[in-house]
Amino acid sequence: MEDFTTFLCFEVGVAARKLHKYYNNRFSQYGITVTQSFILFALIMQDGQNVKNLAERLSLESPAVTGLVDRLEKEKMVERRSDPEDRRALRVFLTEKGRGLAEKLITVAVEFNDVLKSRLNMQQVKALKDLLASIDGTV
Repeated sequence: MEDFTTFLCFEVGVAARKLHKYYNNRFSQYGITVTQSFILFALIMQDGQNVKNLAERLSLESPAVTGLVDRLEKEKMVERRSDPEDRRALRVFLTEKGRGLAEKLITVAVEFNDVLKSRLNMQQVKALKDLLASIDGTV
């Protein structure tokens, strides 16, 4: 029987956990997790998104995003406002504090992304992206 630790799914999972641990350690001094940072980054790109859009963008379930937004709101990083087009809906906006933190943390993320990419040639980067897209389309 093949050793399960050689399965691609196991090795991808290990790598993902190591990446999360790295970012969570770097971001802990700011009182934020890597997943919370992705919400801030998504809002930098397009402020005023609703939870459903954020969930789709981050490939998370809406209830998970709601919990993350709750914690960010408690820390005054984001605020919810009524959607002028739909009174029942709320949109999420960065506060000044959240925008400042997001701009600081994005440099950390870009820096580490560049380090990872520097260890691969262009063909390897493309192959990795193709593999990840294939995984996304399979599950």
